[in-house]
Amino acid sequence: ILKDKYIVLTDENKDEYADKLRLRYSHIFSTASLHIVAITKRCNHDCLYCHANAKMSNDKKLDMDEKTAKKTVDFIFNSPNNNICIEFQGGEPLINFDIVKYIIKYALKLNENYKKQLKFALVTNLTLMDEKKLKFLMKHKVGLCTSLDGPKIVHDKNRKFMDGMGTYNDVVKWIKIIKEKYHYPLEALMVTTANSLKYSKEIVDEYVNLGFDHIQFRPMLNLGVAKKNTELYVDSFQYLKFWETSMDYLLKKNNDLKIVDRFTKYILQKFFLSTGSSFVDLNSPCGGAISSLAYDHNGNIFTCDEGRQYDLFKLGTVDMKYSELFETSECQSFIKASVNDCLLCDSCVWKPYCGVCPVCNYADTGNLIPCLSKNDRCKILKGQFEYLMNKIIEDKNNELFLDWIKNNNR
Repeated sequence: ILKDKYIVLTDENKDEYADKLRLRYSHIFSTASLHIVAITKRCNHDCLYCHANAKMSNDKKLDMDEKTAKKTVDFIFNSPNNNICIEFQGGEPLINFDIVKYIIKYALKLNENYKKQLKFALVTNLTLMDEKKLKFLMKHKVGLCTSLDGPKIVHDKNRKFMDGMGTYNDVVKWIKIIKEKYHYPLEALMVTTANSLKYSKEIVDEYVNLGFDHIQFRPMLNLGVAKKNTELYVDSFQYLKFWETSMDYLLKKNNDLKIVDRFTKYILQKFFLSTGSSFVDLNSPCGGAISSLAYDHNGNIFTCDEGRQYDLFKLGTVDMKYSELFETSECQSFIKASVNDCLLCDSCVWKPYCGVCPVCNYADTGNLIPCLSKNDRCKILKGQFEYLMNKIIEDKNNELFLDWIKNNNR
């Protein structure tokens, strides 16, 4: 049994175990496939937890121009990875929609020679959407994702226009148009703040009522504007109580609700599948720089979307050669800092399923190395792992869990 589980290694099983390890850590042997392009720093929202530090401004210098966009796409296509996803972010990318269109058209033209598996995605608050923009995005099969923090009473407290008015009505209007009129796929994300804690069931119901088959509960990160709005911050104890209540409701009602918690799905993939998870935050080293790169409006390249907030996580610019980027000391130091084969992680039972985030660590303590005894992210992940493992041991939801991780449509 010990040999079958690879706890005891012999000449007979060591090569097979190496193959399994190579498969589980396959992300290490690849190059970036996700390329997050922040085409503007501007936004028409004043969200209380915005980690991008977006600005309400008419200054076009905060937008990516065509020259920088071309260089960015050229750099992206130099990635040896045959699978490329260009994801538009901001600010609010619809503010600079001409550059969205330019990048899509230029990338498609470039790909006539490169023959890569090319996809596009756009993260938008939806409030600047119109029929013309939407039809262009649908024509080019651009994946759409928005933000919805729950019912109106929650969403409007967290996500406001610059004049202080809530954004719920405008967001839901376009959710319904996209999903009901055009039947086009749309994802949504939520952020948990102090305003969310009383409404766990209502948040799930809101997603169900709007026709979503996925929800992803996320804690508020201590980045950007959120660092100023500390009264909204939810500590690990509060978040886990909220998340467990939400999960209990979701599991109890799942036959009726037909909705999956996406982050739970990522954890279950780590538990059940030899390939691990494609979710970069749960990998060691994490996917920053390895699986994903982020580009700001000036053509600076960062480790990841969150890393755009700090010059420390700048790896280079689009004027560099692709190979040069990964030879920099900045890139190598970041990757080393995201490996959990160190410190308290090495003695933690959840280590095989977990990953550390150097950006979050730096935001919390000013150091890339986490202070794990005080780290809320660490405490939250441990609590989630334990909750789900206990559910697996109870064997009441395993059929459902397996359906979640096997069915890509859910």
